[in-house]
Amino acid sequence: MDTDILRLMNQYIFIGVVSTVNGANGTATVTRPDMDDKVSAALYVLQRGTHDTKEYWMPAVGDQVLCVLLPNTTGKGPSRGCIVGAIYSAKDGPVESNPDARSTVWPDGSFVKYDGSGNISINAAGSITLTAPRIDIN
Repeated sequence: MDTDILRLMNQYIFIGVVSTVNGANGTATVTRPDMDDKVSAALYVLQRGTHDTKEYWMPAVGDQVLCVLLPNTTGKGPSRGCIVGAIYSAKDGPVESNPDARSTVWPDGSFVKYDGSGNISINAAGSITLTAPRIDIN
């Protein structure tokens, strides 16, 4: 591939490390080890839902993330962008090996795990609160 195209792509699509997080704005800044630790402007963190059904997930400082920047309307370099998601590394690998499993594990040891076979495990380091007009446990 042409080195000019690769250089241009690297300007808009890159892997970096989260350096700061602004939860209230849904943004984070990212350090680029490939560019002498240059820090990006605040980048939006991609979410699965932001309108009627809202999801909230922010990467942690130190997470390795994939970022995409949009071209500036002036045609001179990148403009705003987003963090597409965190990616595994040799240091921080997957917590599951079954491709059908789903899980969230927090630093305090709390977790929610689906094993891919219909079984769900929930462990809380603190308390679990369920609020509903009716709760049935079978």
